[in-house]
Amino acid sequence: MDLVKKILRESILFITCAIFVATIGLVVVDQIIMPKFVRQGIQVTVPDLAGLSTAQARSRLARYGLTLTEQDARWDAKTPPGQIVYQNPAAGSKVKPNRKVYVIPSLGARLYAVPDMRNRTLRQASLWIQQTDLIIGEITEETSDRVREGFIISQLPEPGTQVDAGTRVNLVVSTGSSREFVTMPNVVEMKFNDARRVLSSLELRMDNIRYEFSTAYDPDVVIQQEPEFGTPIKRGSSVKLVVSKL
Repeated sequence: MDLVKKILRESILFITCAIFVATIGLVVVDQIIMPKFVRQGIQVTVPDLAGLSTAQARSRLARYGLTLTEQDARWDAKTPPGQIVYQNPAAGSKVKPNRKVYVIPSLGARLYAVPDMRNRTLRQASLWIQQTDLIIGEITEETSDRVREGFIISQLPEPGTQVDAGTRVNLVVSTGSSREFVTMPNVVEMKFNDARRVLSSLELRMDNIRYEFSTAYDPDVVIQQEPEFGTPIKRGSSVKLVVSKL
């Protein structure tokens, strides 16, 4: 009888141990092994991060089980500073959880300081402006008693102004001192010798003379001139005359 009881106790103990081991095994399989195998097939869709700040992007990625890695910012004229301009993997990609998503924030539009072109030649100004991704704009001429002929008097935008790439820089170029200019007189209908004396007194040259047949004027009379009467002309410049002949 005692042997039967002993066998019964040992059987119950064995069954109890077996049940305990089986229970532990199920817990391990359910909580550790199975999730590992299940996660191997899980994928998430990478969200679109364009236009978000890095903080906003990090928060959005966390909801998908993804992490953010920020790379060096770059210039981008279409995206405000601080907002994400590029991401990898791209939005809509399928990836596993815990994947890193690399992002590049924008520095905004790159600005250039307008160089100081004053008192430099037009050629120097052109080279400098092109090197800063700017463009030569309108070029006008003015007399100046301070700035030598061919050199820049003023510019717009002003030197040092921060502008976008491709901005046009307008230049005003000196034609020399106003004292070097005279007003073109009217020599039409003058005898050629009289016209020559008038033009010579103003230090204007007459090395461009053409003779034409005319019945409306006496011979040796100026019938056309260039520049026209009243035009500012620099001393030493050449004047074009048409003189009548029979």
